[in-house]
Amino acid sequence: MEGKLESMSTARLRDLIVAVRRCRTSAEERALIKRECAIIRESFRESRASLRTRNMLKLLYITMLGYPTEFGQVEVVSLLAQAEYAGKRVGYLTLQMILDENDEVLTLSENHIKQDLAHDKPLIQSMALNAVANIASEVMARDMLDEISRLALSSNTYLAKKACLAAIRIVRKVPAYAEVFLELFTSLFIDHSPAEMLSAVTLVNECLRLPQGEPFLSKYRVMANAAVRVLKQLVLSSRVTDQDVLGVTDPFLQVKILEFMRIIGKGSAVTSEALNDVLAQVLTNTDATRNVGCSIQYECVKTIYAIEGDEGLRTLGINTISRFLSSNDNNQRFVALQSLLDYASRDADAVREHQDIILDCLKDVDISIRRRALDLTVALVTENNLRLLVPDLVSYLTISTEEMREDVTFHLCRIIENKSPSTEWRVEYSLRVLRLAKRFAPVEFATRLITLLSNESTEIQTSAVVSMWDEASYPFDALHQSRKAFLVAAVWGIGEYVDLLLDAKGIQPEDVAKCVAEITTNTVFNIIKCYGLTSLMKIASRYPSAKPVVLPVLSNYTTSLDCELQQRACEYMTLLESFVEEAAFCFSRMPPICHVEEDVEVQPVPQVNLPPEFLQQKAAVALEDLFEVNSKPIVMTHPVENKNRDKENNVVAIDDLFGLKTDVSSNTAPLQTPSGAATSAEMEPAKPPPEVHVFDCDDFTVSVSGVVQGAINANIIVFSRLPTAMENLSIQAAVPKTSMLNIGFLTSTVIPPYGRIVQQLIVDNSNSNKNPRLLTLRVKLLYTVDGAPRSQMFQVTQEL
Repeated sequence: MEGKLESMSTARLRDLIVAVRRCRTSAEERALIKRECAIIRESFRESRASLRTRNMLKLLYITMLGYPTEFGQVEVVSLLAQAEYAGKRVGYLTLQMILDENDEVLTLSENHIKQDLAHDKPLIQSMALNAVANIASEVMARDMLDEISRLALSSNTYLAKKACLAAIRIVRKVPAYAEVFLELFTSLFIDHSPAEMLSAVTLVNECLRLPQGEPFLSKYRVMANAAVRVLKQLVLSSRVTDQDVLGVTDPFLQVKILEFMRIIGKGSAVTSEALNDVLAQVLTNTDATRNVGCSIQYECVKTIYAIEGDEGLRTLGINTISRFLSSNDNNQRFVALQSLLDYASRDADAVREHQDIILDCLKDVDISIRRRALDLTVALVTENNLRLLVPDLVSYLTISTEEMREDVTFHLCRIIENKSPSTEWRVEYSLRVLRLAKRFAPVEFATRLITLLSNESTEIQTSAVVSMWDEASYPFDALHQSRKAFLVAAVWGIGEYVDLLLDAKGIQPEDVAKCVAEITTNTVFNIIKCYGLTSLMKIASRYPSAKPVVLPVLSNYTTSLDCELQQRACEYMTLLESFVEEAAFCFSRMPPICHVEEDVEVQPVPQVNLPPEFLQQKAAVALEDLFEVNSKPIVMTHPVENKNRDKENNVVAIDDLFGLKTDVSSNTAPLQTPSGAATSAEMEPAKPPPEVHVFDCDDFTVSVSGVVQGAINANIIVFSRLPTAMENLSIQAAVPKTSMLNIGFLTSTVIPPYGRIVQQLIVDNSNSNKNPRLLTLRVKLLYTVDGAPRSQMFQVTQEL
């Protein structure tokens, strides 16, 4: 038996791999691995140095198969202590594969790594550098700073470039050390090999992006001409080198230099002027027929828009990116659409020149491209081109797939309501969208159309009700069943303006009553039934000849299981049979409906009986240090209190629409402003600030607007994309430690389907040396959809 164990313990890695591949079942493989681990563990206990390397290789293979191998971690340290290169190589390989920065065993290896960094053999030094670059913890980064700094300036190019990459890991773990490495590279673009320059520029870019690197920007802006010279040599070079990729000279170095230019040129007009010419040369001389050239042009356009580039250069960048849309590569087309969407807010006119090809992308097979093309098309819509783009979007709505129709409808509703050039145009296209969007059209959109019609002239009301009648008068079928929002508007409009319909179409009241009765009887939606009963009551109270059609329908619902329908039917029958004059007065033409902004609408909020201290503690734990620094304490939003909620919950939306208006007040705490900034209530009436799109996901989109009056008075507007309500909403935010944040109360914790909500906040940057108009936030939204909790986190960096 001992001889058998001896033979198995000396088995090579190749033999183990063959044995594993011969296993036919998972159970057989697990048994083999368990047996092999026992042999390796026994060999470790016997301290058999001759087999340590072989066993460690087998242990590494077992780790790659997904089996636990913690028992062998200490042996890694023994391999690092070996003098020969072969043992150290296996030790460092295993160290980086089976350990991470959180393992305590890594602490035991720090001394060996530090010794190897000072070794006289470059190969051993390079292995130690690889370990630091891959798994160095914060403690190790602090201990290895001196050795890495020394090797970064080594005359050995192989070691210098690896030391720069290890320094990137150190800077990410300890950002304060960025100053140390920025002091080293005073001649970044002089006397360096391409590989060494690539690593050094990557390190410098990483350091300059940190707050600790801002004091060094002026020093590195002096190197702009040197960077221009090197980039120009790369772009115009005709020599074939080892770094060429498909005819492009060292594209990786070109991308890093462009990134360096993007950092030093931001906020500096003088530096940007020095970069303009070479950026234009990069765009015009780079071969974009392959991905490698497209990637360089993409980075170049990003640099143009990051620096203070002139308008002609930005237009050249837009034209370059738009050529990607003609590519057969979906990745290039997606990148182009996303880039144009990012730049549309700054150079919308230049992007609109490529409007036709953007609209063609709406027909692409790839849904991700269709979504980006839709978002870009919506971003390009203005009052000037509204009449051209909206018909195209409506036509696209008819051919779009089910997964896209919801997004198209959402955008069309927003455009029609917010940017309509005239009331006639808004009514016409609102009805088109309600007809074509089917079940994706939100009922709230229909109710806002009803509110609009009640305040308009007789001509517009007549045109609208005739259009509703032409579509609703068809026999009820599955198409009607899918048009919930349209039927809500149509049933209300036909009942309210039946006199205008009869005069315009020359039909009888009985025919109108039969149509409404058919819709009311066959629909599956209670809200349409409620609207239908009231509409029938309006027709019968004004035209007694329609009573024989209306009374049987009302009689059917007097025994309905739905209390609201039963109550309405009983009351309406009593009025129609016994109080004819009162019925005619009660169901006469409604006065104009007052529009209530959704931003201040109070929704029922579930009570949570938890002490405030508990809620604050949970919020602090959930969002502790969002910026990974010691930021100011996080402020959470609080739902508004609904003291009369029980009474308000019994109010049905139809009562308000038909004249039974209910006043709902909201108790919200005033938003305190720092540094004596004025609140919104104290401001004089002014034009609302523009909304800037900052975040997009499947559930909602987020825009930001605001004004600067000492502090930044900002609004975060959340637009729901869901057909169901977003409930239990909580908006949490954090700012950098140099800023102060004050968040107002939410008016509701529920966003209705396709609705919106506004979060007010004030950010004070008076203690910061940055741009006081720059709004920098890390925001987290917590909410539930159909009882399932969800969350999204995003960052806002926007100048107001």
